Amino acid sequence: MTGTFLITGATGAQGGATARELLARKCKVHAFVRNPTSSAARGLESLGAVLFKGDFDDVKAITAATAGVNGVFLNTFPNFTDPGGEVRYAQNFVNAAIAAKTVTSFVVSTVTKPCSDPEKWKAHEAQYPFLSFYHSQKRGVEDVVRKAGFPSYTILRPGWLLYNYLSHPCRYHFPELESDRILTTSFPREFKLDSFDPADVGKFATAAFMDPGTFNGVELDLVNEHYTLEEVAQLLTKVSGVEVKARFRSEEETKAILASGKLPTVENQIWAKERDDGRNGAHLEKYGIRLTTFEEFMEREKPRLLATLGAAN
Repeated sequence: MTGTFLITGATGAQGGATARELLARKCKVHAFVRNPTSSAARGLESLGAVLFKGDFDDVKAITAATAGVNGVFLNTFPNFTDPGGEVRYAQNFVNAAIAAKTVTSFVVSTVTKPCSDPEKWKAHEAQYPFLSFYHSQKRGVEDVVRKAGFPSYTILRPGWLLYNYLSHPCRYHFPELESDRILTTSFPREFKLDSFDPADVGKFATAAFMDPGTFNGVELDLVNEHYTLEEVAQLLTKVSGVEVKARFRSEEETKAILASGKLPTVENQIWAKERDDGRNGAHLEKYGIRLTTFEEFMEREKPRLLATLGAAN
């Protein structure tokens, strides 16, 4: 099918990929952006997208962007200063979509693990306050979409997105990668972390819009290959030609950095000891969407990888 689709976070990795996939299929795209003069926004505009400026609390802008669209792609970012912020953002877009009376398909991207198995996560909530906050907002977003009553809804739950090894996201997970080319981590040495190309999120979102019957009510974990951090370092070295190493914190180091509050994302690395990421994308094969490998992603993003490692020409 063709149609008109509202893409939130359109200059981001997931939203941008979704917008480009739809534009390539001759669909009309309303790109919701904070800064319409950015190079990313201008790039989408040059491909035919119509830009709408606003933030996720700007109800007037959201309403204008949603008018006449057939589908909405929503990817919210946590508000770490407002416990109800992310859920409110989702409700703003859902309300606008309902009011538009033209929206038949709603696709939302959240996160895998606790969202796909909330009962199992409950046992760990008190131990990991940062993750609990993050995941509770994501589950709240899902609930808003699930209960909205759209003719078709789809929840996509990406695993570990591969841009987390690149600047600037890597700073929140591997703060020594840019300065020392070291993946310093509290993940267990043997732990295999799943991976997913954010551009492939766009492929699945587009598939859900093109075939809402197949994807209606589908809540899908998006994961592909899984690697230990030592294997990741080897792959980064292979693609970049620059040596990257993995270093595993001692238990004392991990406790100290956690207590300092400087790197709250380390909770995710500690929690790894209590979960199994040894999955691949076999469950996604039935959708006929080719998944990008780790190495393919890094080759595509090689200029950014080299810049991250301080090796750009």
